[in-house]
Amino acid sequence: MIQIESFSLQTELKKARELLKTSEGEIPTNVLKVINFCCEREIGFILSRNIRVFSCKDARSNRNRLGHTGIPLFDEFKSIVFVGKDTNGKETIIASHCRGHMNIIVEKLSEICSLQGFPRIMEEEDLKRRFVMQFGTVNPMLADLNSNGEIINIFDASLIKPIAQCPGTMMTNAGDHTWGIEFDPALLVNITRNSRVDNIAENDKELQYYEIPQSKNPKSIGIITGNGPDSGIALWNGINSHFVELLGDHFIGDISLPKVSVISLPAMGLSMELDKRQQATMATIEEAIEKMHSNNIELLALACHTTRYFTDKIRALFERDGKRFISMPETTIEYIKNKEVTNLAVIGINYVANLQEYSAYSELKKINVERVSDEVFAKFHDIGYDVKKMKTSTQFFKNLRTC
Repeated sequence: MIQIESFSLQTELKKARELLKTSEGEIPTNVLKVINFCCEREIGFILSRNIRVFSCKDARSNRNRLGHTGIPLFDEFKSIVFVGKDTNGKETIIASHCRGHMNIIVEKLSEICSLQGFPRIMEEEDLKRRFVMQFGTVNPMLADLNSNGEIINIFDASLIKPIAQCPGTMMTNAGDHTWGIEFDPALLVNITRNSRVDNIAENDKELQYYEIPQSKNPKSIGIITGNGPDSGIALWNGINSHFVELLGDHFIGDISLPKVSVISLPAMGLSMELDKRQQATMATIEEAIEKMHSNNIELLALACHTTRYFTDKIRALFERDGKRFISMPETTIEYIKNKEVTNLAVIGINYVANLQEYSAYSELKKINVERVSDEVFAKFHDIGYDVKKMKTSTQFFKNLRTC
């Protein structure tokens, strides 16, 4: 959770006035009430403006947060006022609150409040007359203030813990169809009068389109690199590009990207002579894996083909508590099999491309792999050393073309 700073009432009022359009004279009364409510109770919040929003689906496309227009529907706070009668026939008014992609279960409200039958949604005319709210401007702050705490505020349990870790906040109206407010819902639940928390909502199956699972909490990724370091940089760039493409319109900048830890090990270069330096190479990888564990990394990748020789040992060290090591050779070989490739050549340094004892790609020998001459292997091995020296000379490219 990234909490929002709380400021003084005067500071928040100044920021609110800056959001007024030239044609607007004063901050709307209900917006002022919401600002006062949050400041008095020290709930950090951020005000914003949007086009007129009347529903959660409207809000999903039009709320403004972190420089982006539109938020996941699960981050829009839904509030509906119900009215019913308790077992003594006394009127009971309930403000129910859940996430925007969910529906309130009226049976649960009836059970929690010991009502006769099921409650009904309060008519808008009564909502305006009695509580100075209307459809699209109901929120917990006004339900508390405008009813003097008499309305029962029931919050769905899903509001307590964020679905997306970043920014981890939610939004709703600030008492007006064109004013939005961003806040930590857990803080709001704790200070709202006459409030309860229970499981009162369920996912609306028709709104699953708005649920983008991959945009919630992407798994944390660890990259071990160093042979050479540019390979890790390339892999990281590829991961970022994948998320941008995958999320499309739902991509809202860097906060949509996964947590990535990169360890660049100079000693990874020892794998260029793997047959002579196995123990030294594996020792440096072990050290990096322990660091990845301490960083709570969930997915691990090596930006190096040579050290995949140690796949079994890496899995034994890393794969516990649901963590996974992603093997490039296994992924590549699976792709080749799925595409039914029957003829190919493998080019690289000899420990990888010769498909012998130290190669993680040795399984490819079962396919018709074209034999590459020892001379080509030797040239590519030399090119491998040039790459590790981070050379960019034209001679490097000439050597590549003559292989």
